[in-house]
Amino acid sequence: MRDLIDRYQWVQQLDVVMTFAVIQGRSVDEVVRIYGGDPEERQLMTTIEAEDAGLDDGDDFYFQVFEHQDAVVALENNGWSGTVPEIARRASQGEGHFFSVHWNANGMFRITEARGGKVTAYFEPTFGTELAAPDDVIPAWAQGLGLQPGEFRAACLALVQQQTSVSFEEDWLVKKLPTFRIPDPDELLRGVDGARTP
Repeated sequence: MRDLIDRYQWVQQLDVVMTFAVIQGRSVDEVVRIYGGDPEERQLMTTIEAEDAGLDDGDDFYFQVFEHQDAVVALENNGWSGTVPEIARRASQGEGHFFSVHWNANGMFRITEARGGKVTAYFEPTFGTELAAPDDVIPAWAQGLGLQPGEFRAACLALVQQQTSVSFEEDWLVKKLPTFRIPDPDELLRGVDGARTP
């Protein structure tokens, strides 16, 4: 794990707010629909352009979805749909696996994992293995991680690679990638009981 964290130290220097999800067992089109988008409305944008488009749109967000290393990657610059337990459940139905990491401008982090439609991890890693909220789910693999303050972003990317074998590529942040408009997840899941509960 230490080698992986060291590999991702570059992300500590960037001014980026992000949710990074890896979904196994789903197609790009399926992931776009699960997040509330239309696979036919594909655009090519950089992460900065996607964030700007969301700010211009007001109520909608834009996220980037593409295949990579036998999985589907979903990147949200300044979005959080990939932290919502109901989205994780839907994306992991059947034999699927969903794993996401998120950090925001306020220094809060979130790790979300689901397998076979069931949330198996949902916690704030800055608290270690202590429950930050009553509904948190701390998986066995989180024991003994010993993450250090000042490198949580690098550690989050390292965790994704450790749990999914998918590595985050720095050039994704500057390349034009397939991008889709999606609603605020609270609007998408309005009326769904327990959507935010793991």
